[in-house]
Amino acid sequence: MKIIHGMSEVAGQGINTVKGLRANGYDAVMAVWQKNKLADAPDFDLGVNKSKKYLLPVYAIKMATFAFNAMRKYDLVHVHFGNSLFPFGLDTFFYRLFKIKCFAEFHGSDIRFLFAPEYKYPYLQNENCDQDRKREKSRKIRLIKRAEGVILHDHELIPHLPDTETPLFIVPLRVDVNSIETAYPSLKKEHKPIIVHSPSKRSGKGTEQILKELEKVKGEFQLVLVENKSHNEAMEIYRCADIIIDQVSVGTYGVFAIEAMAMGKPVITYISPEMKEQLPESLPIISADFDELSDVVEHLIADPASRYEIGLKSRAYVERYHDNVKVAKCLYEVYDGTVKERNLFKVL
Repeated sequence: MKIIHGMSEVAGQGINTVKGLRANGYDAVMAVWQKNKLADAPDFDLGVNKSKKYLLPVYAIKMATFAFNAMRKYDLVHVHFGNSLFPFGLDTFFYRLFKIKCFAEFHGSDIRFLFAPEYKYPYLQNENCDQDRKREKSRKIRLIKRAEGVILHDHELIPHLPDTETPLFIVPLRVDVNSIETAYPSLKKEHKPIIVHSPSKRSGKGTEQILKELEKVKGEFQLVLVENKSHNEAMEIYRCADIIIDQVSVGTYGVFAIEAMAMGKPVITYISPEMKEQLPESLPIISADFDELSDVVEHLIADPASRYEIGLKSRAYVERYHDNVKVAKCLYEVYDGTVKERNLFKVL
């Protein structure tokens, strides 16, 4: 089976999945319309620059040619962020004709609130509720109906899916664990703990409120905000951290938290009660909402041994549930239809 992932890269999920599939001996490639400068290089980059509208006819020919050739060459298309081989999902009409399997993976903002604009989170506002997204809805519905399966990272996005008979699979987020060296928190009591927060989108992570709550913390610590850095630059900063604060918003965790845990860091993130029931019991993330955050931080900065112990558990958790090689091996069983459990957390 020849597999192609595309046409958008989201937090390394396409690249890391392809690497994991290859490590298991499977034929897989990654293609994008335009490379993310902060991400690893894909196998195919069409170099489409949306700002150069005068080149749209050229880009259209290039994308159509690539999509047609890909449909002739590959047996399975794994779609990320709702972007299949050709814009607007027009290529999905031909998948059955070419006997191509399609799996649609959604990552968050690509589908959150789209079909459930009234859905409420304790700490996240719907920023898209007033936008006309009818065309986007029709494209996503068309993609989902023509897909063999829908892939989500966990249960958080399930309420945001449209009514569909397409099978749903829970496939944990993937990172290249072996490429991330451990850097456990310092055990020295005289060491001033370093707290790192990476607000990729301040409103989405609750950054302003996090900063206000940290002002209440009693005890010495150094706060580092990571913004406008390349992935490699950010990873070097994370290595110096004793405590990582991710987000207090959607009630689950993402790639940033996983990469931090892979380094052996204690991570603070709000995990909703509903998600706690669905995620593995061994999840070492320290859950805290805004009201709890200052107390949780105070405890951690005063207890180096606790930080270190949580760091050990964090690395072990990522090795079990988020290793791209292990997850990709199970994902292939989703592809070929032999998987017996649709929630891969339960088989890893």
